[in-house]
This record gives sequence, structure tokens and C-alpha cells, in this order.
Amino acid sequence: MNIAEITIKYKLVSLVFTVALLVGGIKAYNQLGRLEDPEFTIKTAQVVTYYPGASALEVANEVTDEIETAVQQLGQIDYVKSNSKAGMSIVTVEIKDSYNKTTLPQVWDELRRKVGDAQKNLP
Repeated sequence: MNIAEITIKYKLVSLVFTVALLVGGIKAYNQLGRLEDPEFTIKTAQVVTYYPGASALEVANEVTDEIETAVQQLGQIDYVKSNSKAGMSIVTVEIKDSYNKTTLPQVWDELRRKVGDAQKNLP
């Protein structure tokens, strides 16, 4: 016996099976997650400072060291990485994983204040 023959012979069973599949499909579709992009928290910041006309050594000594010293005073920091080029300093700050989206704005505010305080010592 093939499927077509069974479907024709038992019309009521075929109809009930089709309706059950349709209802189950609609129910499953309505229970799908709606977020297109899942929510995530970025815990990395970069402090980019320009010092036109300065060599990489001058940038490292006069700018990068000051910013690193100020940032490392925060207890929420996981690590600090810096890169000094001719005329530009990039300090990358990574926040510890223990901070979530509700506590992270406070950490960013403290970081901004520390960098702002260090700005007085920059050339």
C-alpha cells in the first residue's frame, strides 16, 4: 500500500492529521524567539589621543604612560593594552567579566573621569 492509496481510503484520518500538523506548525511559529539580534554588552574601550609632530617615543612617554597610569587605578579593569605610534596613542581597556549591563555605565563614567583628570597632565 502506498501513501496516496491510504489517504484516499481513509479521508477523515488524513484530514485530522493535516489539521493537527497545521495547528502544531502555527503554534510552533508563534513560540519562536522574536529578537533578530541578541542583546550583548561591549566591555572594551579605546582611548585614542593625537599628538601631531611627536615621535613614537615622545607619544609613549608623554601621553600613553599618563593615560595608562590613570586607567590602571580603576579596580574594574581586566587588562590595559597600549600602542604608541608617531603622533598617535591608542590605549585599549578591557573590563572584567563580572560586570553586567546594569553596572557597566558606572564603570564607563569612572573611566571617563580618570581620563579627564589625566588630561591636565598631557602636552
